Amino acid sequence: MKRNFLTFILISFVSLFMLANHCFAQEAKRKIIRWGSSRAGSAGYVVLFGVAKIVNDRAPELYIEAVPTGGSIASQRMMGKGELDGSYSGTWNLLDMYMNRGPYEKSPYPPQAIKPYQTWYTYQTQQFVATKSDRADIKSWRDLAGKKVCIPFPGTAVFEVPKAAFTAMGIWDKMKVVDLALSGIPDALNMGTIDAVVSYANGGVLVPWMAEVDSRCKIKVVNPAPADEEIVKKVSGYVIGLLDAQKVFSQDVGVAQVFTICDYYGFHIGKNLSKEHGYKLFKILIENAQEIEKVHAMMKEYARDPLGMQVKAIGSIPKIPVHPGVAKYLQEKGLWQKEWIVGAE
Repeated sequence: MKRNFLTFILISFVSLFMLANHCFAQEAKRKIIRWGSSRAGSAGYVVLFGVAKIVNDRAPELYIEAVPTGGSIASQRMMGKGELDGSYSGTWNLLDMYMNRGPYEKSPYPPQAIKPYQTWYTYQTQQFVATKSDRADIKSWRDLAGKKVCIPFPGTAVFEVPKAAFTAMGIWDKMKVVDLALSGIPDALNMGTIDAVVSYANGGVLVPWMAEVDSRCKIKVVNPAPADEEIVKKVSGYVIGLLDAQKVFSQDVGVAQVFTICDYYGFHIGKNLSKEHGYKLFKILIENAQEIEKVHAMMKEYARDPLGMQVKAIGSIPKIPVHPGVAKYLQEKGLWQKEWIVGAE
């Protein structure tokens, strides 16, 4: 009896050992992707963290690790150093990196490093101008000349995109651009410390600090004059959009539609992810859009037309290479455009 028991224990131990080895072997076969997002707790981080689980559950050969970073440019820089496999980037960020402009003018992306290709877009950052509702002296964007305007996050696309629009209008050098702690913006507007603020919604949802402004300040949205709209529309690298003011704000902001300059944001990887893996990843992200919608409120825009968002985003920067796996999927769907570029494998 004792001998049978010892035999049973030995067989059980061997079986568990073999099972553990099998699990370890399977895990070792998974392609681990250290993917940069934004700051922990930010919308970008929450989205990637939630989406990573959706992909990991459906692709046993892939494992996405959501890594918080200081933001899109920090994410790109970390990828350039080999600390990340994929980056969090907007279309404007990708142009900066590939064209060695903006933050890359004096410190280019390392030429030997793997660059991210256009891979997966998730939402638009929709920027607009707001001021106190009683500011009769600010009726259009051109009235910002000579005014103190808060534009958050210098060194990021959130700063660079409106800068490009205001530069095209010829008012950038005439504005007094300031950067404040986000928590202080409502008081600054109410006290007149700043005259206006450039803010944004992600996927039609106000970012938290602007939602705070909306709840604590009586504001109005300032749209550009028709002639300036035409000037702003000609700037390449972003797209123009409109927001329904009633759906976005908790108050009457003086306009029915909010004029926005939009930068598509998403998560991108380079030739370090094979065409086959890229195809599988993209397929999961597109075909599980309704599940992804549950990750964050701003993903509702994505879920309405996930493929349409990819086409519009890629079309806004057609000279930036697209991941070959993504290209394959878009070709199968008949959505690939001949002027787009497939990234080298």
